[in-house]
Amino acid sequence: MNAIDAKHRLSIPASLRDTIESRSGTKAVVLAPSEYADCLVGYDVTHYDRIRARLEEQFAGDFGPGRSRKARSLFALAVDLKYDDTGRVILSQSLIDNAGLEKHAVFLGTGDYFEIWRPETLFAEADEDPRLIRTVRALIEGRP
Repeated sequence: MNAIDAKHRLSIPASLRDTIESRSGTKAVVLAPSEYADCLVGYDVTHYDRIRARLEEQFAGDFGPGRSRKARSLFALAVDLKYDDTGRVILSQSLIDNAGLEKHAVFLGTGDYFEIWRPETLFAEADEDPRLIRTVRALIEGRP
């Protein structure tokens, strides 16, 4: 769990930065509101290409309103953020509001991307794995 300071700075964990930099060769992350949960998703800039390819595959030349809605939900609110040598990014108010973030953020790796959650929002997820919830609670309480 990482703190969000008064200037909206948040540190991306070193393990995630290592992956981001090895995949993209840059010190930049893309953050966007999740399509499916009240959290943010984050990924390296090369992940954009994979998302675009999936969009093209799903809509295969159909440029109608369904494709437009999907493209907006995937790209319009995504923000490229460079991080400093300590891994800090500055979150926009829009990102904070979309995920309901306040003072703390929990990072969850999910394979090709990661999620950033307000702890209380994560705990309220009805179908969440109880082992994950116990682990996150232990982290918050400072237990290994």
